[in-house]
Amino acid sequence: MEWVKRKIRFLKRRNEKLKLSPWYIENGGKLLEGLIAASNGKYDIPYRVFTVEEINKATNVDFPSLGDNEDSRSVMRDGSGYYFSGVFQQRSILVKKYSLQSSYAVNGIVFTVLMNRHKNVLKVLGCCLDLKIPAIIYEIGMNYGLLYDLLFDGNNIGRSLCWSNRLKIATEVANAVVYLHTAFPTPIIHRNLTTTSIVIDNNGVAKLADFSLCIALPPGESQMKVKIAGTLGHVEPEYLSTNIITEKSDVYVFGILLLELLTGRLPSSFDLDDEHISLRDFVEQHVEKNELSKILDPIILGEIGEIEHQLQAFARLALRCTVVRGADRPYIIDGAKELVRIQRSVHPTQRSNR
Repeated sequence: MEWVKRKIRFLKRRNEKLKLSPWYIENGGKLLEGLIAASNGKYDIPYRVFTVEEINKATNVDFPSLGDNEDSRSVMRDGSGYYFSGVFQQRSILVKKYSLQSSYAVNGIVFTVLMNRHKNVLKVLGCCLDLKIPAIIYEIGMNYGLLYDLLFDGNNIGRSLCWSNRLKIATEVANAVVYLHTAFPTPIIHRNLTTTSIVIDNNGVAKLADFSLCIALPPGESQMKVKIAGTLGHVEPEYLSTNIITEKSDVYVFGILLLELLTGRLPSSFDLDDEHISLRDFVEQHVEKNELSKILDPIILGEIGEIEHQLQAFARLALRCTVVRGADRPYIIDGAKELVRIQRSVHPTQRSNR
């Protein structure tokens, strides 16, 4: 494509003029190839290419000197890297330093840029190619945080996520995954829909922020054999045993996320010495015994009265999403519709009081 050749020529001229590092052209080429492949040759999404000097100045961090381990100046960390806050042209920004190899970083940038128009994706301003492993730059307001920290960090003052907020977060994440699965030439599988890949902004809106493990299914195919990747305790059992990934693989991981929102527990908090060997078993056994109060996060336990019908429906959906056999799970679009129905449901006693 002629426009691709022009873009590469531009990168080379810019590199010669600014005397940038040898990684600039290599990373830029990989990024362009990824964007073209993922968008079926119709890539037309603008993004800014930041220099190292620009992100260094914006964050007061020397990025070329950073190692692979988390730095004390970082404001949060997800499964593939850590973030530094800053200000660029009067905008509040986050710069992500990837801790994974370059191919994952480029992959993350590609799919973040493709998803940039969705309201439940952290808005990307651009990337910095002039580093061995490229960085990505987001625009974000103040008072944000990872969902993981809000749910599981007992010292975090934002931990008091009420039930309505949790239900809203689940619905917003589902909407973003529906877009991933349906809005492109072939479904894109996220593979890592965990609380560490979701940012809650200052308005309480859930934003997907880490797309480094995303993979697009081949044209006309509903599955793909690929090396196992993901977070321990969240990876679909069928994917673990066969290396085959499908849309239902994301549904399983999403179901684990629902269980975490419901219980305030991590899958890794269970082991073979426990009475319940998995988070799913823990929830299922108590739901079957009509003992919902025994599984709820204490933060939302006090709300159980008027919302018990919502909690029960939410728990049942989470269990449907996490059954072992992928064919028995709903598609993510059906899960998203069910969450909207749960949000809109009104308890009979509330209805009679109107």
